[in-house]
Parts: sequence; C-alpha cells; structure tokens
Amino acid sequence: MTPVLKSKKLNNVCYDIRGPVLAHSKKMEEEGHRIIKLNIGNPAAFGFDAPDEITQDVIRNMGRASGYTESQGFFEPRKAIMH
Repeated sequence: MTPVLKSKKLNNVCYDIRGPVLAHSKKMEEEGHRIIKLNIGNPAAFGFDAPDEITQDVIRNMGRASGYTESQGFFEPRKAIMH
C-alpha cells in the first residue's frame, strides 16, 4: 500500500479541533470525561435534533430545493442567523 502524504500546501491550514483543543480533549478523555465530538457533522447522532420550526421549513421548501448553494450558503438563512 502506498502511503498518502499530506501536501505542503496544507502546512498553514488550521482546523480548530486540532492542536491545543484536540490535546486538551484527549487529556480530559483520559481523565474519564465524556467528550462529545460534534465536529463529525452529525449532531443528531448525539441527540441534538433540529427544532420543529426548522424541520417544517425544510419540508415546506423541499420542492424549491435547487441542489448546491454558493459556498457561503443562501443569504436568507445567513441573515436570520445574524439577527
């Protein structure tokens, strides 16, 4: 098997769950603390379900779903989050 090497282009790319945050969470796990890793992209697996209002909005707008959004997402939800 050929090992996959990390590109040097990624040397300055940071992701908060790595580095000090990851080291601290591992230490806490070793001390017996239960760490819930929400960075895996599936908060529902940990019992964090979407509020009913959001679920109903998704159902109501499913027919207008248009595939991929811009990388920043739709403006309306971003605006709602800001307020």
